[in-house]
Amino acid sequence: MKAWLCERFADPFELVQKEVPLPQPGPGEVRVRVRAAGLAFGETLVLEGGYQKLPPLPYIPSSELSGIVDACGPGVTRLRVGDRVAAFSVSLAGGGLAEYCVLPERFVHPVGDGIDLVDAAGFLMNHWTAFNALVRRAQLLEGETLVVFGATGGVGCAAMDVGRALGARVIAVGSDTGYLKAMGADLAIDYRQASVSEQVREFTGGRGADVYFDPVGGDLFDQAMKAIAPGGRILVVGFTSGRPATLRTNVALVKMISVIGVEARLAIEQTGEQGWADFNTMLTWAKIGKIRPQKANRFPFDDALQAFRDLRNRKVRGKCVVVIDTD
Repeated sequence: MKAWLCERFADPFELVQKEVPLPQPGPGEVRVRVRAAGLAFGETLVLEGGYQKLPPLPYIPSSELSGIVDACGPGVTRLRVGDRVAAFSVSLAGGGLAEYCVLPERFVHPVGDGIDLVDAAGFLMNHWTAFNALVRRAQLLEGETLVVFGATGGVGCAAMDVGRALGARVIAVGSDTGYLKAMGADLAIDYRQASVSEQVREFTGGRGADVYFDPVGGDLFDQAMKAIAPGGRILVVGFTSGRPATLRTNVALVKMISVIGVEARLAIEQTGEQGWADFNTMLTWAKIGKIRPQKANRFPFDDALQAFRDLRNRKVRGKCVVVIDTD
């Protein structure tokens, strides 16, 4: 089968397309004929060797995908050959950027006939990150004000979706205010043109926002500290700015601020059944239409390296997906 491989970590990052053996499902595993694979900004940091955890080399990137179940290993009971599915992997070596991928059954989930399989490829990981952050970690309440940094990206759009589902007022911060308004933001701020903290304070009558969803870090984290409500929560989801932020503990003290780390993979791996219960609640929300996959930005399989480059250079709005099986 065809697959894209990372054979060494490098900056700028490198990928090569090769023929590799067809993987075989073992006990409790299913093989998926991949329809599409979702790409994440954080994975570009992995490819560069700059992430805090790195998979063994060589590896096939992409931890999120969709497709058709092609084969089932012994002990698989929930899925059958021919099922339409979306899947994610807790491993950084997810294997999605290939014609076929083998995953544990627990990480593979049916997709309803009314949902486009390509769009479904980018749903599970981004929405799980947003759901875990806002529902479990921050306990965002109806009527509270949520600020989403990096809102034009895939996980930012998912955070807006979950925030609206919870009944929050959503302030979206990004580089394309027209896009953010079309995505349903109550207020859209271009961080390059205006002071984020001043606009947040104005929108909230001087009180500040209750929750910040922050995959960016750096200067935007500093802006959050200037315009956060008493008892507010800052969710640290990443640092795509390249600079991890520094917390001013004196401000945290007097405003009773909580700074909360969010790691979607660890929320599954290390929280036992609580993580899975929350994940299944998110799936229920999706089934009833409370949250939905966003329309994906689609790249052909042969352009996967360019897709990663465009993602790294912030040229993509919304979720970036590589289409593998066009049948």
